[in-house]
Amino acid sequence: MKFKSTLLAAALASLAVSAQAEEKVINLYSARHYQTDEALYTDFTKQTGIRINRIEGKEDELLERIRNEGANSPADIFITVDASRLATADTLGLFAPVKSKLLEARIPAHLHTDTWFAFSTRARVIIYNRSSLKADDV
Repeated sequence: MKFKSTLLAAALASLAVSAQAEEKVINLYSARHYQTDEALYTDFTKQTGIRINRIEGKEDELLERIRNEGANSPADIFITVDASRLATADTLGLFAPVKSKLLEARIPAHLHTDTWFAFSTRARVIIYNRSSLKADDV
């Protein structure tokens, strides 16, 4: 009986170590709410074998969570649609420096700092009625 329990314990320990070694996970704190992101995450996992664990919420809630978690935060990546939140988080010292030759080569210098990278931008279009306003007034 002792042999069986020892064998079972060894087998479980072996499976646990094997599972930990095999599973690669990125903890993604995301304030984005776009359906297209799901395809990006699925493709990433297919290409890399790395699973994405998403923690979703509003920007301020996620930033507060990261701040409260401190050095023990499991967050690997924070994604937001608001550049001002990036600046706030950067000012609070919530981001670690990022060094990536690939990202630096693909993302223009004006879209990143030492601690964050932007991967998209938005156009803000101003429309006005030319018969009631002058361009200089807008």
